[in-house]
Amino acid sequence: MTEHRPFREIKLQWLQLLSCDRNLSDSARSVALYIVTTHLNGHTQKAWPSYQTIADATGKSVKTIQRAIRELEAKEWFDVRRGNGIGHNTEYRPSALSILRASEAREKTDRIVTLRPNEDGQIRPRRRSDMSDKGGQMCPPNPEKEKIYKPNAREACLVSADVQHAVPAIFVADTKTAQVLQWQNWLGSHDLGTLDALSLRTMINGKRGYRLPGHWPPAETDPNSGTWIRFFNRRRGRISASSDMIFDAQSRETELRPIRSHAIGAI
Repeated sequence: MTEHRPFREIKLQWLQLLSCDRNLSDSARSVALYIVTTHLNGHTQKAWPSYQTIADATGKSVKTIQRAIRELEAKEWFDVRRGNGIGHNTEYRPSALSILRASEAREKTDRIVTLRPNEDGQIRPRRRSDMSDKGGQMCPPNPEKEKIYKPNAREACLVSADVQHAVPAIFVADTKTAQVLQWQNWLGSHDLGTLDALSLRTMINGKRGYRLPGHWPPAETDPNSGTWIRFFNRRRGRISASSDMIFDAQSRETELRPIRSHAIGAI
């Protein structure tokens, strides 16, 4: 047999049943919702708003409120104890029958999840897999998922080869002779050529100078040393490839020149 629960525990179910009652008029439903959500004390389960207070809040006349109260009382949604109007307002309290119906609805809801006997709260169903007893959610390793995101050896090599750290571009003017000389010496010590051979010369705001990774060359123990050496090697490689293409084009032009001259003379 379903037991009566405190109204604060079944308030949601009570409101759901009220809103679905097709036998109630809109005015009665509006008044009931206002009383329960605004004035009802959760512990005493009582409310004492006056007719005028309800009318002002719902935008209805006092006579409409009185008819709605009588309807809610007749259909056993509220137990009403009328006051004398002199310091004693009418008292409203959800009826025992409505609380019982809401308690039954709450009990049906609780049956969806198994409850631990003699203890409050909810528990999950019995585990069917070997999971940890620690708090939180833990998932066993998924080898198939790891295969999807784990690159093969060839892809790993390609990724590591393509990764290039950005090298800043700093302008070093020709007037900074000490810095330029040290850069020339550093490039020579690593067989990287010269600043002019690497096409690093530029002009900014009318001043001539070089576009370099730093004001001063790095020391051998500097972690940036390897990055800058690779930068200059790539640049020298691109310049060399570009020079080869220009040389091939010039050679081709030289080879074709006698043929063109002979063809023009024949014409």
